[in-house]
Amino acid sequence: MVAHATLSLSLSLVLLAAPATNAFSTPSPVALRSSPNFSPSLRSARAGRMLPSMVLTPDRDMRGISAPSKKAEAHTGPKESTSKPPIGIWDLMTKYSYGQQTPDIPFPIEYDPDQPPEDFDGITTEHLQTLERDGVVHIKGVLKPHWVEYLRDITEWQIQNPHIWAVPGVVSGLYDYIQRSAWTTNEGFAKFLYYSPVASVLGQMAGCGWFPEGDARGHHEVRISTDLLMVNPNKGFKWHQDNQNGPLTSGHGGKLDALRFWVTMDDTPADYGAPVYLRKSHLNKLVGKDEVFVDLEEGDLPEYADDVVEFRPKAGDMIIWHPRSIHKVEGAPNGWGDVKRRVLGGTVAIDDALYQGKKKALFSDMGRHNLGQGDPLKSPFFPHHLPQERPPGAGRAGEGGDWPLL
Repeated sequence: MVAHATLSLSLSLVLLAAPATNAFSTPSPVALRSSPNFSPSLRSARAGRMLPSMVLTPDRDMRGISAPSKKAEAHTGPKESTSKPPIGIWDLMTKYSYGQQTPDIPFPIEYDPDQPPEDFDGITTEHLQTLERDGVVHIKGVLKPHWVEYLRDITEWQIQNPHIWAVPGVVSGLYDYIQRSAWTTNEGFAKFLYYSPVASVLGQMAGCGWFPEGDARGHHEVRISTDLLMVNPNKGFKWHQDNQNGPLTSGHGGKLDALRFWVTMDDTPADYGAPVYLRKSHLNKLVGKDEVFVDLEEGDLPEYADDVVEFRPKAGDMIIWHPRSIHKVEGAPNGWGDVKRRVLGGTVAIDDALYQGKKKALFSDMGRHNLGQGDPLKSPFFPHHLPQERPPGAGRAGEGGDWPLL
């Protein structure tokens, strides 16, 4: 009862702290403010592709609150995982960030702010055919060791410097640490998505046959819709489809406009933590757009229930899938100990995506912007990665580089 009361009060405090972020209610549009942590060159060169300032509350300015006594800090029981930040009242007040974060971690490559994502030349016809046929594909060796090390470093930094947006997931116990839209609050994740090979892979995989638009060269537009940092699944996530994909149709009630992805930072443990998919389940007709968890004995899912594929990705691999593919992840039955399974997942918008409103998006569309139903998804909150070249004569804010206007 005491623990329950503490969690309830903790969540109440988060809700009180959240209005400036609008992370827990449907946001009303306000003017976009660029991050003070970004250099002027990056801010101008990105032409709106900067990390948007979605959080307006200063960090850790809680005057008038005194520290708890040593006696109050003492507790008994098993030692908490080092990957799970504390969620006590004092911790929420003093240890969590309510603003934007800039990790003091060296970027792994020399770069110009205007440069496109790093190329990846490992995509094959078999990858494309597998994704189109099965609804999911495993791509090995996308990230070189320096990218894996960097992604691990900023993830560990994030755990040690938790953001208030992680609280709902951490309190739930589903993961040791889980935070949506980390790229919008942590410059390290934004730069990783801007310059690593991830966007290049997604742009190539959009050629699987699901997206007929592209441009005259067959290149597809790729924009970040949302991301999700996941560290150590505890209870696991049973059979489900992804519905927190941002303001997109994701194949429900309109043309397909999105791809889902995972980037893995660790080798999959031997006995748990592996993602499992039902092949071709993206073709199901009866799972509604607002449903998350599903029963494999209901609707038309029995048609797919026996065709199961399990992936055991290694550090630096990617998994890409259709947003409607049914899948699950099993957690560690007895805790993670010193083992870690860290993943940066998310959704990208492909080609001519249109904004689909916030009624069900919520945690995957927390920005205060002026986009309305049916508007082209062109905004710094959904930054442009590809194509790498702008059409002849197209204007672009800033000088130099090949990035088109939003």
